Amino acid sequence: MRSFRRAAEVGCDLIELDVHQTRDDVPVVIHDDSLDRTTDGHGLVGERTYAELRGLDAGRGERIPSLEEVVEWAARSGARLSVEIKQPTPATGLPRYDGLAERAVAVLRAAGMDGRCLIHSFDHPTAKRVREVWPDAVTAVSYGGGTFIDPLVLGRAADASGIHPWWAWVSPEVCAAAHAAGMHVHAWGTSWPPRHQEIALLVRAGVDSLDANDPRTLREMLEAL
Repeated sequence: MRSFRRAAEVGCDLIELDVHQTRDDVPVVIHDDSLDRTTDGHGLVGERTYAELRGLDAGRGERIPSLEEVVEWAARSGARLSVEIKQPTPATGLPRYDGLAERAVAVLRAAGMDGRCLIHSFDHPTAKRVREVWPDAVTAVSYGGGTFIDPLVLGRAADASGIHPWWAWVSPEVCAAAHAAGMHVHAWGTSWPPRHQEIALLVRAGVDSLDANDPRTLREMLEAL
């Protein structure tokens, strides 16, 4: 929560976060599916209850927040959220988070976040499910790369509002095709610190948004461009 509050203070347009699900079906905000890298706990998020997760230290005394906690703060503060819904990757053999899309949507809608959130996922069936349960949601499919005959094939399959390719696979042709179809393009994963040449290429290509570890640095670069 400390980092989210700081991002809002320095003018971040959208605060990106990742959502997993606990053993007792609570959507929680944490990047990895395991606890080892970012907390003093061990094991998988999906194998712990929410109460167990709240007892862990996620750095400087911070606790793993529930999605509801973050969304209630955003609703009060006016912050806008970019919500990535995670699913275990197939190679892990772990079961999917059953009902996570529905639970995340319920939390966002209950807090009145209509028009103030973007929901995306590398798990395209999850992105499509969001669209099914919340037809008016702004959604996107994320992917790591590739040059496609139809650059919008993934977005169309999920009935998404936009596409989120890894930045190196963005091109003027991809952006033009997306915009012609009414889709936005977000480029993720640019170098840190940002490289002027990379950012300039993406701006000229026509991306609608970029992300950065520190929005102040990126904002200064974009204003200069």
